[in-house]
Amino acid sequence: MRDVAAITGTETLEELARFYAGDAAPETAENPLAPEALRYLQQAVALFSWLKIIPTLDAHHDENGRRALRGENEAALTALEQYKDEANIRHLAFEAVDALIETLDRAQFPFWTQSRKYRLRRGLLIRDKETFDEYYTTGSHRLFLTLLPMIREVQQATVAPLMGRDLLARLLDGDAEIEDRTGDTARRAIALLTMKKAVERLPVEVLPDGVVQVNQSSPVNQKLRAEKEARAAVAAALDEDAARYLRQLSDAVAEIRAEGAVVDFFVPGPIVHSKGISF
Repeated sequence: MRDVAAITGTETLEELARFYAGDAAPETAENPLAPEALRYLQQAVALFSWLKIIPTLDAHHDENGRRALRGENEAALTALEQYKDEANIRHLAFEAVDALIETLDRAQFPFWTQSRKYRLRRGLLIRDKETFDEYYTTGSHRLFLTLLPMIREVQQATVAPLMGRDLLARLLDGDAEIEDRTGDTARRAIALLTMKKAVERLPVEVLPDGVVQVNQSSPVNQKLRAEKEARAAVAAALDEDAARYLRQLSDAVAEIRAEGAVVDFFVPGPIVHSKGISF
């Protein structure tokens, strides 16, 4: 259950566990989506549990140590086959978590909207998975929750100093003029820089298929080295694209701040010195 709690927070697990035991709050018990949320939670917990069990199932432990446990005519999986099997189970577990978070967002359970994980969205320019997907498609609710601290980091460290507190506050408050002139560019830069940090920091297993694509048939250790090189290339491309949008944002902010400023048309006269005239 800790694997799910790390993504959704403990409040979700505790309340859905109470619903399973028949002791949930009325706003949870009376919500028609509560059984669906519980089912996805159970599926995710089961799959994550299975991942922890299967490495030991093929091993036999006795007083002589550990050895493979197979029948006379049984053949063991290769290392690559084991890797693919466990990767697929992990993928199914993450899909169950995705479905759980999507259901929580649709139902707007009070225990969810008041949880620490949900409150991380406050004060951000990108507050939901659908908005993030407009600028970089991941298709993953649980990845969006994982990215929230990085989104805040990028917004505070990069976009806020560039825009200034006053313009950023107006943008967060829904000022139509600032939104039209800076909103799309600021969000696009945040999304690209967030994905750059995700590609660099997060384990490749938690990234959905397609974020870093490696198509090859080779031993597992070579595949992991290739993925490392692919991640570095993707991060560099994201950084380059984000820099372009940050320059556009800087130009837009400069235009906004220049409006209404008094222009000084004074042109100084020529300066005569020993080597000629300068202006």
